[in-house]
Amino acid sequence: MKKVKALLAFIVLLIVVMSVANAAQQVSRPGNSIASMQKPKLDATTIDIILIKIAPASPGNSEPVNVGVKVVSSLTGQDICGLDASNFNLETLTVPPGGPAIVIKNIYPTSSVAINQPVSCDYWLDMVPTSYQGNQYIWLTGTYTLKLNYVADGQQLASKTFSFRV
Repeated sequence: MKKVKALLAFIVLLIVVMSVANAAQQVSRPGNSIASMQKPKLDATTIDIILIKIAPASPGNSEPVNVGVKVVSSLTGQDICGLDASNFNLETLTVPPGGPAIVIKNIYPTSSVAINQPVSCDYWLDMVPTSYQGNQYIWLTGTYTLKLNYVADGQQLASKTFSFRV
């Protein structure tokens, strides 16, 4: 009987030792000390496209397409205010055959017109066909697909792909 109790005690002790060893085992990352590992990015910022106003842009002219955007921090759930041209860049993904790339011409914040309303942190982006050596390109009939990037401190934090038809 003593041998059975000793065997059971040994098995229980072995189970406890193995579970403690598994719980205490560190994740190995060759070449990186624990202190040098980067913290995960917690702020998953988003860009919301509020409105796309095509007119007065039309095939044959280079008038701007106005795009209303807001940038929202997922950490706070608040709109990010005080942005300017350095915080946005645009990638042209697709255009109608023979169409030009699209660029941001102006960026300006919208404003609240009602009294005692919080300041709006929405932005209007005027987007136009690119120009080359003084030659302004024009809109062509078709669908344009663009990717708007939000940049802060030289780092791209969010992007939004959207399309419109002229």
